[in-house]
Order: sequence, then structure tokens, then C-alpha cells
Amino acid sequence: MNVLAFDTSSDVLSIAIESDKKYYNLTYTIGRNFSEQLVNQLKSSLESVNLSFKDLDLIVCSKGPGSFTGLRVGMAAAKGIAVASSKPFISLSSMEIYQYPLSETNQVILSVLDGKKERYYNALFINGKRLSEDSDLTIGQIVDFLVNYKEVVVTGYDAQQAFKKLCDEVTSRNLNIKLLLDPTHMGSYGQSMIELGKNLFLEQGGDPLGVGPTYVRKSDAELSLEKANNN
Repeated sequence: MNVLAFDTSSDVLSIAIESDKKYYNLTYTIGRNFSEQLVNQLKSSLESVNLSFKDLDLIVCSKGPGSFTGLRVGMAAAKGIAVASSKPFISLSSMEIYQYPLSETNQVILSVLDGKKERYYNALFINGKRLSEDSDLTIGQIVDFLVNYKEVVVTGYDAQQAFKKLCDEVTSRNLNIKLLLDPTHMGSYGQSMIELGKNLFLEQGGDPLGVGPTYVRKSDAELSLEKANNN
């Protein structure tokens, strides 16, 4: 099975390809340049393992939460490739992608992604099962959820910065919560995307083309429009 997977939910672009004979992975900081670089990067990555879009059996992408622009560009690319190649695509929660390498550790896992404006996209898991839905919270609000757990592992591309803030909040409130930083949080999530994508595809089939990104926060444009309408 030839699978192309990519995550565009943060400033880090992650691309993974799995075929019967080869595995390819690329992870690097792209900033907000997805619209200019994504399709070319996907094409060149496939060429490096002697594949083209028409050779794919499944396309996997992240659906968020995360960067509004990155998610829009990523899902548009996934749908375009799926239509052009007449192959299915499946979209994954970025929070589920980040927790997957730790899904068999029997520990409470907090997936985090910097949502800017002093807020973090986040979700809690244990043994790969959700303890909470994807949400958009301040550090203080996240800690409010953590008070029911004695030990929590923090993971995701932005885990390190969130970890320090969470520790400061726990200390200032004198709470009995042990926080651990996932030592592999800056590694590749390529294999996670591929395994999650294949498993979900076997369970439910491909996503409908009408599916869109997961936004747990209104965009700046939406907020500006609401403000204008209320004035």
C-alpha cells in the first residue's frame, strides 16, 4: 500500500511516505509558507521514492486544530490529490497524531500546540483513548483540567514551551501534579500519521470531500467581521 501523509497544522511541515519497499520521512520548519511550498515538496518527496501522485493508494493529512492557513492549504492539497488520482483521503486530529507514539504507555498524555495569543490547542489521552476533546485554552485553564491527574506527560511540537508554563502554574498554585516532558516530542510524527491513517481508513473508509479542517477557535477575520457587525 502506497501512503502519503503530511501535517500542516503548525510551523513544522511533516511528510511521510510508505510503500511496499520504502519508507521516507521529511520534517522541517516551514513557517507560514505552505501555499508556496507544499505541493512541490510533496511531489519531490514522492519522486525520491520513485512514486507519483497516481501511484498512491491513500492520502493522509492533518485536520487540526492548528494554523488556519496551514490547515486550509493542507486539506485543499489532500483533496486535490485524491480527486486527481481517484484515491481516498483521510484526515486526522493533530492532537491524536502527537499522542500516538505514547499511546501504549498507560500514562495520561497532554498533546499541545501553540495557538498564539497566550493559548494552546490541547487534548488529553490515555492508552490512545480520549479523555477530552480538542480545545483552545489558556495555561491556567489547562491546569484546571489536570488537577484530577497525579502525573501527566506533555507532548507535541510546542510541548517544551508549554511544559515550562504549566510547571510554573502548577507551582504557583501549589498543586500536586507531576508533569513530565516527552523526550521525543520534537521527533518525527510521520509513522504516527501513516499508522493512524491506515487504521482509520480500514475502520470507516475515506473522508467525504466535503469535510473541512477542525477549528476550535474563530479566525481573526471572523472576529473582525463580528465586531464590525456589532458596531
